[in-house]
Amino acid sequence: MNPNNLYHEDPQQLHVNTERNRNYYIPFSPEQDAFARREQSNRFYLLNGQWNFRYYDSFGDLEDHFLEINEYAEIPVPANWQLHGYDVPQYTNIHYPIPYDPPFVPDQNPAGVYNREFTVDLTDGFERFLNFEGVDSCFYLYINKQFVGYSQVSHMTSEFNITRYLVNGTNSMTVVVLKWCDGTYLEDQDKWRMSGIFRDVYVLSRPRRKIESFQLTSKLYDSYTKAEIRVDVKANSEVTVKLYDESGGHLGEQRLRDGETVAIFRLENPSLWNAEHPYLYKVTLQTDEEIIGDKVGLRDIEVHNGAILLNGVAIKFKGVNRHDSDPVTGAVISREQMLVDLYLMKQHNINSIRTSHYPNSPVFLQLCDELGFYVIDEADLESHGSVEAAHTQDNNGDYSGIALLVARDDYEKAIMDRVDLMITRDFNRPCVLLWSLGNEAGYSKIMEKAAKYVKEYDPTRLVHYQSMHELEGAEKADDSEAVLDVFSVMYTSTDWMKNDFLKRENEKRPLILCEYSHAMGNGPGDLEDYWQVIYSDDRFSGGFIWEWCDHGIEIGKDSHGKAKYAYGGDFNEARHDGNFCIDGLVYPDRTPHTGLKEAKNVYRPIRVKPVSVTQGTFEFINTYDFSDLSDKLDCTVEVTDFGKVILQEKLDIQVPAKSSRIVTIPGFVGLTGSSVYARFIFTQKHDTPWSGEGYEIGFDQILISQEHKLIEPSEENAPIEYSEDKKFIHIIGHKFEYRFNKSIALFDRLFFNGRALIEKPMEYNAYRAPTDNEWIKGKWNMFSFGKLTTKVYQISAKKSDTHVLISSRIALGGHSYHNTFQLQTETVIYNSGEIKMKYTVQVADKRPYLPRFGVRMFMNSQFDQVEYYGYGPYESYIDKHQASYKGVFRQAISEMHEDYIKPQENSSHWGCDYVTINSRDTLVTFEAEKPFSFNASEYTQEELAAKKHHYELEKSGYSVVCIDYKQSGIGSASCGPFLLDQYQLNEKEFEFEFWIKPTEEERQG
Repeated sequence: MNPNNLYHEDPQQLHVNTERNRNYYIPFSPEQDAFARREQSNRFYLLNGQWNFRYYDSFGDLEDHFLEINEYAEIPVPANWQLHGYDVPQYTNIHYPIPYDPPFVPDQNPAGVYNREFTVDLTDGFERFLNFEGVDSCFYLYINKQFVGYSQVSHMTSEFNITRYLVNGTNSMTVVVLKWCDGTYLEDQDKWRMSGIFRDVYVLSRPRRKIESFQLTSKLYDSYTKAEIRVDVKANSEVTVKLYDESGGHLGEQRLRDGETVAIFRLENPSLWNAEHPYLYKVTLQTDEEIIGDKVGLRDIEVHNGAILLNGVAIKFKGVNRHDSDPVTGAVISREQMLVDLYLMKQHNINSIRTSHYPNSPVFLQLCDELGFYVIDEADLESHGSVEAAHTQDNNGDYSGIALLVARDDYEKAIMDRVDLMITRDFNRPCVLLWSLGNEAGYSKIMEKAAKYVKEYDPTRLVHYQSMHELEGAEKADDSEAVLDVFSVMYTSTDWMKNDFLKRENEKRPLILCEYSHAMGNGPGDLEDYWQVIYSDDRFSGGFIWEWCDHGIEIGKDSHGKAKYAYGGDFNEARHDGNFCIDGLVYPDRTPHTGLKEAKNVYRPIRVKPVSVTQGTFEFINTYDFSDLSDKLDCTVEVTDFGKVILQEKLDIQVPAKSSRIVTIPGFVGLTGSSVYARFIFTQKHDTPWSGEGYEIGFDQILISQEHKLIEPSEENAPIEYSEDKKFIHIIGHKFEYRFNKSIALFDRLFFNGRALIEKPMEYNAYRAPTDNEWIKGKWNMFSFGKLTTKVYQISAKKSDTHVLISSRIALGGHSYHNTFQLQTETVIYNSGEIKMKYTVQVADKRPYLPRFGVRMFMNSQFDQVEYYGYGPYESYIDKHQASYKGVFRQAISEMHEDYIKPQENSSHWGCDYVTINSRDTLVTFEAEKPFSFNASEYTQEELAAKKHHYELEKSGYSVVCIDYKQSGIGSASCGPFLLDQYQLNEKEFEFEFWIKPTEEERQG
C-alpha cells in the first residue's frame, strides 16, 4: 500500500471512488415481487458468510505484498473482530480511546485484512455495485488486486461501481479495515469500541439504463381529506411509476418519458400514517429491465403554537434511545434481532425511537414504518471527548470545549457529509419525523450550516439538535427556531420544565427530552413524575428514556447455564468507564428489567381517575393520539378487598382520541371493606404481530374504601415468664423461648414451637447496597450507615399477666461523628408468642437522607416462601411502583432476586400491610397498622455492595428479611437529576411499629 495514497488521516478525502449518495432501495427483475424480502431479489447477491481474515496489531505492519498473501484465518462477516479473538472490546463513554490529535491517529493502528472470492456472470451486460452498509472505522477496497476506493463513516452505506474491475467468473476481493481514522473523532458515542465489517455486504446487478435515485413526498390538504403523493425520479431510462393501496389495489400509474422526472398522484379521503395506524401505500418504479418497490406513509409534521403536530394532532413521544447492541454479536444486528427489540417496545407501549447516536440499518427503518414508530434519525456524529481534551489545555473547566472539533474548518466537510449521508439515504422513510444533526458535539457555525442544509433539502420534517455549548471565542451561531425546530434537553428536572422553560418569553418551541430518566441498574424511579408534567402542556412533546438495553458482553455461562456479562474494564482496557454501559431497560438477552415494566405502565395509552368513588364515577382519559379507546382495547375492572376478588366486570368504554369521558359503574355504589381497590385492566382487542388478543396493555388501580387497621394480640391463656442477667433478658412462654440481647436492644434468639426463627442477632438497619443512582453513597459511608454501632443507655423489663414489656433508650452511630440516631424502643412479647416492636426515632442534623430505616433478620434458609399484601408482583419503591399494584402475592425467596449485572439494592416491596415468611411447618407474619416496605433475599446487602458482577454473588445461607419503616426512592441520578425531595427518607423524627407473629399452620387463601 502506497503511503502517499493514504486517506484515513485526511478529512478532505472521505470517500474515494464511491457512488453519489442515494436513497436506499433494492432492485428486482421485472417479473419479481418488488416488495419481497431483499434476499429474494435475483439482482441482490449477499456476500455475508465466512471470509478469510488476517489481523495486524498495527496498520504499519501490513506487508508491501499483502495482496499476495494466502495465509488467512477465517472470520464471519458481518462481525466485530474483537468478539472473535482479535484485539479486545473497549468501553468508554466520553473519553477518546486514542490521544486527541485530529485528524491524526496513532501509528499503532490495528488493521484487519478481509479477503474472499465471489463469482460473477458478466454476460448479462449489467453493472455491478458493491455495497457496505457498515464498516468501523474506515476501509480500503481492492478487487482482483486493483485498488478500487476508500470510504469511512461507520454506520452508513458506501457503494462502489466495481464493474470495470471484474472478470467473468471468479473474482477476489480484499478489504483493509482500520480501527481508527480521522473520522474516529466524530464517532465518540457512548458504546463499546469495536471494529470490522459489522453490517451486510452485497452486490447489486443493475442495467446500464436504470433508476439512480428517487424521492417520495406527500402533501395533505383540505383538512386532511385530500392527499398528493409526489415521486421525483433521477434515471437515464423511461420509468413507469405505479401506486397501490396497502392490500395491493391499483390506484394509478404514470410513465415518465423524454426527460420527465416527476410523477404525481392525488387521492381523496386518504388513509394517513401514524404510529397507531401505520398505513402504507405502495409505489413501484419500473424500467424495461428492473423494478423497485417502496412504501410511502402519508403524514404531515409541523410545529404549531409551540406543539409538534402530526396530521394536525399534538403528539407525545413515548420514546427510548436505542443502540445496536447484542451480548454475542456486538454491533451486528440481524433483521430478526431488530424485530425482537421492536416487538418488545410495542408490547411495552413505546412509540418512538431515537437512533442513538447514528443511523440504523435501512432495514430497521423499514420495520419502523411497518410496525408504527416515530423516529428521530441521528447522524453518525459525536465528539463528546473534545470537552475532556479541552480541560487539559485550560483550567477554567468550561464545557464549551465540547465544540472544539465542530468549530474546526478542516472538519466542516466531514460534518456536512455525515448529515447528507443520513438524509439522502433515509429520505423516503415516513417513520422519520425529525432529523438530528448528531449528539453531544457542541454547536458552531458549521453545525448551523448543517441544520440550514437539512431544512433546505427536506422542508417536510423537523430539525433536532441538543448540544448547544459553543467554543469560547468562536463566532456566535444561530440556534433559534429559524434553524432548529425544537428545543431539546437532557436529564433536566420536572421543576425546570414547569417553572423555567414555560416561562421563557423568547422561547416558543416545543420541548423534547431527547434523553431523560436514566434506566441504569435499579431504575428508573422518576418516570411517572415526568409524565405528570408532560401531559400538562402540549409544548411538552415527550421524551426518550436512556436507554433500551444493557450493553453487556457475554463471556460464558455459570454453573446453572446462565449468561455471565462483562462491562467496561473486564477486558483490561487501558481506559474505560466501568458499568456505565449497563444502563438499559432490558438485559443484554432482552429479558425485561423491572424498569421496562415501569415504563410500560407509565406509557399506557389510557388513564383512569376517580371522580366520586362512592357514586361509582370515574374519568377515563384516552392518551392515544389517533385511536378511539374501544377500537384498540377491552377493559375489565377487578375489585378486591384485602386481595380477595369481590367484583369483576367487563366494561364497554368508548372514548375518542385525546379525550376523556366520565363513566358511572353502578356496582361500585356502596362498596365498603377493610382494603378495597379497583383495578382497571386494559387488554388488546385484536391480534398484532407483537402480541395477541387479550394481551395486557396497562392498568390503573384506585383505592375505593379503607378502614383504619387495628392490630390486637391473639388471645392466649398460657403463662409467660421472664428472667434477666447481665447480658440478656429471657422470655419463655408455652410455645416459645426468646432472648433479648441487652447490648444491642434486640433479640438474638427466637425459638417458636421448637424451631429457630432467626440464626443471627437481629440488627437495626439504615443501609442498602447502593444503586447506580446513589452518588450520595459517599456520605452514607462517611456516617457509617452500613456499620452502625449501638450504645444502650437504659434498658428495663416488666411483666404483666399477658405480656412482657422491654423498654430501652439507645443511640446508633459510626466512627468520628456524633451518633446519627437516638431511639426510644418498646418491645412487647405477648403470651401467644407474638411480638410488637415500636421505635421512636430522632435523626441528627446535617445528615444526608437515609437509604432506609428498619430491622434486619437472618432467618433459617428453610423459611423460603413469601406471601405479602402490598405492591407487587415486581419490585416496588415509593417512586417506582407504577408497574405494580396492591394485592396478595406469593413467591419463593429464591425467585425474588432481581439479578442486576452490577449487583445493588433490589426487590423491595412498598406499601405492605403484612408479609409472611413460610417454612414447612411454621410461618412468621410481619404486620403493621401503617404500610411498610420489606425485602427478602438469599443475599446480604453487604454482598450486593461488595461484588462487581452478578455472577460473583455468593448466597448467605440465610433468608435475609428486612422490615423497613421506609426506603428512599430510586430516582435516576446515575445521569439524571437528584432524587426528588418527596422520595427521600429525610424525616428527623418518626415512629415505626410492627408486629412479629409466628404460628404453626400456614395462612389460608
